[in-house]
Amino acid sequence: MVVKRNSDQISNRYVFNRKAGRSIIERRPVFSPDGESVAIIVENLVRVYSIQTGDCVRTLETEVSINELVAVQFPEDEDYNLYGCSDDGNVTTWSWEQGAVLRKTKLQIPENTKIITFNLADSNECFIIAVNENKKLHLGSYSVKDGSLIYEYKNLKIKYHDIICVSLGWCNNDRFAAITNGTMMLFIQNLNQPHLKVELTNSNKFRILSVAAHHKESTVAITDAIGRVTIIRGNLYNYKSIAREVLHWHFLPPLAVCFSVQGNYLISGGMENVLVKWTLGHLQNKTNEKTFIPRLPGMIRFIATNNAHIAITLSNNSVIIANAQMRVVSTILECGGLSPVCKALGAALVYHRPLSALLMPGRTGHLQLYSTTTDKVLYNIDITAMNKIPSERQNLLPLETEVTCAAISANGSWLVTSEYRNDGINYPEEKLKFWAAQANNTSPFKLNTCVNLSHGGCNVVSLALNHKGELCVSSGTDQKFRIWKRDDTSQQHRKKVFWGCLTACYYSSGITHFLSDPVLNNFKSGEILTPGKVENLPYMKEINRKNDILKRIINIHKEHDFVDTSVVDRYIVKDDEFAMGGVAISQDGSLIAAWFGCKLTLWDSHLCNLRTTLSHPALRPKGIHVQFGNNDAAHYLVCTTENCVAVWSLLSLTIKWMVQIKTTCLVSDPFSNKMAMVTTNNDVYVFSPHSSTPLLIQKRLLNPDTGVFKQCVFGTSVGEDVRLYVMRNDSEIYCLEPEKSEEGQLEAISQRRLPPSAFHALLAHRQDDVAQNTHTNVTQTQDDALGNNAISQFLSAAPHMIPPVSLLCPLFLQHISGYKEIEEGEEEDAIMEVDPQSSDEEDTEVKSSHTPKAVQLWVPNYEEVKEKRLKKILKEPLLDLHSTSSLFGL
Repeated sequence: MVVKRNSDQISNRYVFNRKAGRSIIERRPVFSPDGESVAIIVENLVRVYSIQTGDCVRTLETEVSINELVAVQFPEDEDYNLYGCSDDGNVTTWSWEQGAVLRKTKLQIPENTKIITFNLADSNECFIIAVNENKKLHLGSYSVKDGSLIYEYKNLKIKYHDIICVSLGWCNNDRFAAITNGTMMLFIQNLNQPHLKVELTNSNKFRILSVAAHHKESTVAITDAIGRVTIIRGNLYNYKSIAREVLHWHFLPPLAVCFSVQGNYLISGGMENVLVKWTLGHLQNKTNEKTFIPRLPGMIRFIATNNAHIAITLSNNSVIIANAQMRVVSTILECGGLSPVCKALGAALVYHRPLSALLMPGRTGHLQLYSTTTDKVLYNIDITAMNKIPSERQNLLPLETEVTCAAISANGSWLVTSEYRNDGINYPEEKLKFWAAQANNTSPFKLNTCVNLSHGGCNVVSLALNHKGELCVSSGTDQKFRIWKRDDTSQQHRKKVFWGCLTACYYSSGITHFLSDPVLNNFKSGEILTPGKVENLPYMKEINRKNDILKRIINIHKEHDFVDTSVVDRYIVKDDEFAMGGVAISQDGSLIAAWFGCKLTLWDSHLCNLRTTLSHPALRPKGIHVQFGNNDAAHYLVCTTENCVAVWSLLSLTIKWMVQIKTTCLVSDPFSNKMAMVTTNNDVYVFSPHSSTPLLIQKRLLNPDTGVFKQCVFGTSVGEDVRLYVMRNDSEIYCLEPEKSEEGQLEAISQRRLPPSAFHALLAHRQDDVAQNTHTNVTQTQDDALGNNAISQFLSAAPHMIPPVSLLCPLFLQHISGYKEIEEGEEEDAIMEVDPQSSDEEDTEVKSSHTPKAVQLWVPNYEEVKEKRLKKILKEPLLDLHSTSSLFGL
């Protein structure tokens, strides 16, 4: 049983916690021995997910502080302990059933090296590859018991190109390691005999991307850049005694390959977003038979199998669990998985208060609805509703339509999104969509209005909605902002709601200097091939150290600067004097604020005309954000530029205060007068426009070198506390929230303190209050005594002998409140005389009533009650003549 403690104090201490956005696709997943769960590495810990439900059931942590885990694995000779290795050489052994750390071992690796692969040969030995600061590889076998070096393979010279794939197999009753480094070479190293090694060259000299070894036979499978899957059988230590079998379905480079547990099937996948299951040749009548799982939401990076299921790691930061019949069973999804173009364009972060969820960017053309209470992704909302553009060999990453901006009303009833695509060849694709909130399980929003080319094909840079979702403002690179209003019409006896444009407002001529520019796709648009022309693609055979496209695709989840902005800037004609910035709508919806270069303009939302222009030399060269104050700060306007923050008073049209600071985001709380801004140093300031002194300051919450906070939004908070969500690298979500105090927590009550009955438990706090209140006046003491007497009488009987509640409640409440029935002889008013010189004995007698003797609980006497009430009705008048005359004016 728990009792909630009351607390009226506001916490002054805040904590900064990471909520979501962790990458779950860094390493290969591992199935549990019982086949009911899957273990996934998430940075420096291991999460265990249920296969059937996709929920995280527990977490395994290390006892020593580590940076990240490299791999986890169950050894083949035992299936009840899980082994994991960190990048600094700490090997941890967990008991799988209890999740306890059994042993921790430090591998004796060379100094200044970092482990990049970890594979178990058995429960006593492991094979690792480490890299030093000079990009030189160290290969060795180590004991997982004491961490000592068993063998070091110095004769195998392998160059490191940020692509390493290792798989262990059996050949001639010895363990071997098959290694690929992104080149055309396949390296085979005998783990028991260091001198026994071989280097195999791929046919046609195409680059090898992944390798998988058979669990029992002397067989390996490799994938190359042209899309082939090659199976190599025989004595792998002699290139003259091996046979090759080529399986060719993939058109693009396959990034992952894996054998089934029994070895009868081979599973591969890559950039086509299709999982292929091959039947190997030794099964009769089913040679080269293929089954597929098509239209997966991301590129396949890793594949793991057990006897009944397949785990597929996708580039959209998710893991798909499929059964042996190639049917999807569950999906493990984490926030993130953005495309490189979406990271370059920037994305929005808004808070949906009715669901207590964050709307944030997801995979291409989608928004994710992340619940802040359950820490789960509730929905993947398809905004663009477009099929994925297929990749080509000369253009591995075609440009997709991306969601660029999003805004939501304060009450959560309406959502507005903008989408954009501009390849520099075709006319730009640009749409503005209005979504109505709905309460069903399929999707939280339903498309209401879609406006094609709302800004003439120019990208929308800012969106704003009023509190009730009746007015919307959108600004674009066409140097205009448009006002949209929600209208209701009746058609055929039914009400129809739609959005329409009132007008377009501009400060200068309103004619942009450019509509189409070769941005975003210029760095990857390949040569258009004619029929019969031979493809000549260097990435298939050669390694470009500076810009290797295959290396960047394999590590696409780590890339935050895939789009070269310097190339983009060369083709864009900048016009900072009239370029549109942020827009905002006042709390009452009467004013619109919009940036035009360095000039902050105010517009009447009803008449759609310019009211005034605000300018200051410190606001040059260009404004970025603007927000109106709310509640008692509604007469203030806060704006930011690249170097300062300024607060304008709308009553005097003057700057109240200004601070020199470099901000990346500015937001306002729609239900208070608070605002928040985030700086380039990852500092967070919470302030009110009334004063330049911040209410809350958090300095350098994270290292800016690892990523800068780009978006922030207020969440639901209690009282004057603040809950602020910030997003780093367009995927990682952090929360600045008050520290939980003991006053607001639930207090556990031990079994020894439990009351003897359930009803007694409900009244236990009443008895404690009466027992502690010993210094009160006489009248209050008598009332408490009556209540204590009633409780004692009530609890003196067995629970099954208690009368019905309908008869018991009135009298019980009368006893507690101290009500006393007026007898017939006591109807006349009597004056009670009190002796001023009362002795302490009387007080003692009154206090002694706190512990009355047990008396008979209740004796019903219906005739007396009826007789008293009848006499009272007959004696007192039914209506009060004075009150009725004044009421009716008589």
